[in-house]
Amino acid sequence: MQKSPGPLRRQWQAFRFWWQRRYRLIRNYFIFLALLLAFLTVYFWPYLNDRVFMSLRPGEAGVMWERFFGGTDLSYTYREGFHFVLPWNRLYVYNVRLQQTPHKIIALCKNGLPVELEVSIRHRPLDGKLPLLHTVVGPDYVNVVIKPEIEAHVRAVVSQFEPAELYTSEGYILNLIVQGAASAIAERYISLDDLLIKRIILPPKIADAIEGKLIQEQRLFQYDFLIGQARKEAERKAIEGAGILKFEQAVAAGGSFRDYLRYAGIQATLDLARSDNAKMVIVGNSDGLPVILNMPDDANHSGAPHANGTSVLPKHGTNSSSGNLPAFDPTAATNLAPESSAPTGTAPETSAPPSAVPETSAPPRPAPVNAGAPAASASSEEAPTTPPATGVPDTPSPAAAAAKPRKP
Repeated sequence: MQKSPGPLRRQWQAFRFWWQRRYRLIRNYFIFLALLLAFLTVYFWPYLNDRVFMSLRPGEAGVMWERFFGGTDLSYTYREGFHFVLPWNRLYVYNVRLQQTPHKIIALCKNGLPVELEVSIRHRPLDGKLPLLHTVVGPDYVNVVIKPEIEAHVRAVVSQFEPAELYTSEGYILNLIVQGAASAIAERYISLDDLLIKRIILPPKIADAIEGKLIQEQRLFQYDFLIGQARKEAERKAIEGAGILKFEQAVAAGGSFRDYLRYAGIQATLDLARSDNAKMVIVGNSDGLPVILNMPDDANHSGAPHANGTSVLPKHGTNSSSGNLPAFDPTAATNLAPESSAPTGTAPETSAPPSAVPETSAPPRPAPVNAGAPAASASSEEAPTTPPATGVPDTPSPAAAAAKPRKP
């Protein structure tokens, strides 16, 4: 006689029978649920990533708001990293790094003139006070607290200054603004790091007037500098002149002024010969120097200074400004001709007989050295010269004696 199966065995056999009949249906059902879940995950991933799977990046911190457990969590601040947030809660993310906010402010100066200031505000939330900042002010704390406080203090400080003083007192103005605004902003759990003024824009006419004033002020300083420079230049020239005078007196006292002139002529000839440009030097006077540096035989005609500091003027007929060379007389060059050039049997043309020349007149001018022609007779129309200066002998030079006209 066989035993009947127990209740557990009967249940297990019934379950196997039921599973065999519904296996394919259940398998398809689970496959459908998996596909649906995958679709929903992909479709709602942005929402889940923003509300459920939260990742705080470097420089960020979070404040948790719990819907069913008392609202904002004031005891804990969420730091960087991955955080799982229940769908009915909310995690607010703040940037706790040092931030820069530009702002334009229009303020009135002491005289009522409007001035536009471009400022840069550096700020950050206070450490450990982020939940209180979120509760008292909120995420938009820049527009709610920082900008209004800075604008109010800038207007209060700028109203104490004239427009021209804003350029010269920029550091002092910044200190006043920062000292006043830092304490007011700190009461709202925000740290004011610094305030920078990038630009101060005045009305065009006022800016042009201030710029013109500053330009004229700098020109005044320039004129003072030029006057001082001219005064120093005058002192330098006076000292240089005194030194030249002492040098000339020392050379004249030793009686070597002519030797010094010869030495200077030699140096000038050497410098001329060493130059790179093309040149032609004609040498052949009595001192072995170029013809352009020829000196007359009479030392008194050279304008050498005496030992007492006075200079002897050259005689009539010399030109001291051109290397002490005899002056060129165009009347003598046209009216006088050398004897060798006159034709035989004819006398040289003169405007008056030679007897008309007074015996007591000063010796005539010597012929130019560089003319390359023999001495000619002097014209009878030559005006009498002035008496020679003191210290110059009245005896005519050999060149003047050779140039004296001969009687027919």
